Amino acid sequence: MKYVAVVCPRCGKASAARADAKKHQCPYCGTLINIEKAAVIAVGSAKAVREAVVRHNTQAT
Repeated sequence: MKYVAVVCPRCGKASAARADAKKHQCPYCGTLINIEKAAVIAVGSAKAVREAVVRHNTQAT
């Protein structure tokens, strides 16, 4: 299965979602994100996307 790491336009945190999903709710602030319009920072396996999310959220803090 393919995943994407998207950045929430409201809080700026990244989170992982399935690549075939249309929308994703930010686990940090609850914003509903349209994946087709979101800033995608990584695409790939669960492990690769998880690493990108951690890297992004560590740098943003």
